[in-house]
Amino acid sequence: MNPKSKPDEEAAYKPQLSLEEVQSRLEEISSRLQRVETLMERIGPGIEEVSESAAVIREGFEFYDGMVKLMTKFTKAERLESKFGDLKKDQISWLVVKILDSSQPLNISQITAAIRGERGTASRRIVRERVNSLLQRGILIVIEDEDERARFFTLAK
Repeated sequence: MNPKSKPDEEAAYKPQLSLEEVQSRLEEISSRLQRVETLMERIGPGIEEVSESAAVIREGFEFYDGMVKLMTKFTKAERLESKFGDLKKDQISWLVVKILDSSQPLNISQITAAIRGERGTASRRIVRERVNSLLQRGILIVIEDEDERARFFTLAK
């Protein structure tokens, strides 16, 4: 996102699939492929190549699913949680970290809109307080807009 552009606040935060959602979809695909293999074995021996191909595809999905499971352990948000130890104690602070972990830099309005999408409610004032606290702790950094009117936030490296 270009920090100069000022998109609609609700539309600005478009979360990608979470790792948990990717993992769930992969497990579903793997299960479906297993059923296809079983059905092909019942149909007859004449389609062994198709059955073998389905098995290879399923194994590929299972491998990818294993990689996704591994990656979930090492997201930036999780690394920050292990480093600071208390991020999950405050739901709003944790949501700020998770949202910024899965998106481009966002301003306060965009972060507030994203939290409202997750929780149903969020006060801009409270979100700003949490963001300021995370800034002071070195968890977030500020990315200044070129005209210096807007401040965008992202996770520290």
